[in-house]
Amino acid sequence: MGCISFLSFASAVLTSLGTATEVGRTTRRIETRNVPPSLTFTAFAGPLPLFPGEVTNSFHRLRIPKGPIAISEFSADIVEKDPAFIYGTDGGDEDIHDDMMIPVPLSEAYLHHHVVKSERKFRNHDHQHGQSRGVGFGAGTESRGTKQSFPYPYRFTTATGEDELVANIHIINTRNMATEDAHHCLECPCTMEDISLIPQRKTDHNQTCNEALLKEENDSCFVDKYKGGLYCCEDREFCLDTYYMSKEDISLQSGMNSSNANTLPIQSIFYLRYVIVYTPVTPSIHPLYLAACCDATGDESLSGNIEYDIKKCTKKFTTGDDCIHELETVQSLHGEATGSFGTGGSRNKNDKYVDVVYMVGHLHRGGISMSSYFMNGTELCISLPTYGSGMPKEIGNEPGYINSMSTCTFDPPLRMRSSDKIRVVGRYNSSEAHTGVMSLFYIAIADVDAVLESKDQHDIGGRMSKFIQWTILIALGCLLIGAIYYYYVSDKANRRRGYEPVPNRSLGLSS
Repeated sequence: MGCISFLSFASAVLTSLGTATEVGRTTRRIETRNVPPSLTFTAFAGPLPLFPGEVTNSFHRLRIPKGPIAISEFSADIVEKDPAFIYGTDGGDEDIHDDMMIPVPLSEAYLHHHVVKSERKFRNHDHQHGQSRGVGFGAGTESRGTKQSFPYPYRFTTATGEDELVANIHIINTRNMATEDAHHCLECPCTMEDISLIPQRKTDHNQTCNEALLKEENDSCFVDKYKGGLYCCEDREFCLDTYYMSKEDISLQSGMNSSNANTLPIQSIFYLRYVIVYTPVTPSIHPLYLAACCDATGDESLSGNIEYDIKKCTKKFTTGDDCIHELETVQSLHGEATGSFGTGGSRNKNDKYVDVVYMVGHLHRGGISMSSYFMNGTELCISLPTYGSGMPKEIGNEPGYINSMSTCTFDPPLRMRSSDKIRVVGRYNSSEAHTGVMSLFYIAIADVDAVLESKDQHDIGGRMSKFIQWTILIALGCLLIGAIYYYYVSDKANRRRGYEPVPNRSLGLSS
């Protein structure tokens, strides 16, 4: 019975060891000894001159330290020159520095988004420490209060010789606007200069919206119903008809006819300030890249529409939780993204293990939450906005604007398969209508390191090997003991069967 009990125990142990690498487990924490000291690099993109109501949605080159470098943190905000420097002698754009700059409130320069990535020629580059898909950062108004930061040894890496990144910067000048106008403007409503151009700009023909949006006939999915969003927020357009300026007006205000300059609005000059924290690339660095997930407007086969509209709640009697628009979908984690901020689908459809390191949601004004769950209902990440509650123009606490988004950092990382499905839910307050809102997740992932994975398997395999050896030895011992016992019992029985019967020696009595 002792051998039988041991063999049952051995079977259970082997089963548990064999399932130790199942999907969804957290990997072991990696030692952080001998981490090189971090360096900080601050620079500016711009100048970005804008009149009130004017939009910049343009591409710029961002200077960075010459690669290869490993970026552990990225942050950005909108700034302008301090008036004390504007009229000084050291205020040239070629020699600007951080001491010259002051932050601009979100209510005056609305950062719709910035998206930063490597140039195409530097994507998918190989270097001696692993494969990298290039750099990928992005955020909106939450950028100032939400640094994109990654635990060691996971980093976005640049290629050898790479000394610039490419940024799409989308800012709307709402300075000196009434609050109602500013809030309307930042949702990019279509104006008279947009109407005739929408069919040329929006060419997807309803093929990017998921079933839920099509079922509710969401205006953002249809060219003939489109009322506002990215396609009505092109570079050098104006967000409201009342702020429209012709090219002649702009030329006049720019000094070509100074006699009329005082009759037109004042142009503001903004900059995107960005801060990079980095180290040199070392053999221990694990390159990060963006997963092609998740956009609540998409599904398993569609990467998504990126934006959608929210109609005003029609309920007559409402409480705080009654007017909520919820958009839900299911998408796979997928491999690396082809577009910005994890959009555009994946280059690689192969099913493989990846390490999920960092997640953060992106919402627009009115957003309540961006949530994700495994298909069994277990929470993956919930990213919540923090709205400002300070005084008007209070930097970092602007009332009515999303000042930050909560993040999910997995340290140690969460191991998943690229084919794993994720339920994504975006929630908005629908007490007022919104156009061009977004419900996106930014997900930074890394390929499973072959060396570490091999070592994990080797450690488990070694333990299994030793355990199997002892199990075999003990099992052989059990078999030997059983054989001896069987031989002894069998021989004894056979000898018993071979005995002559004892004669009855009854006394023969004569009669």
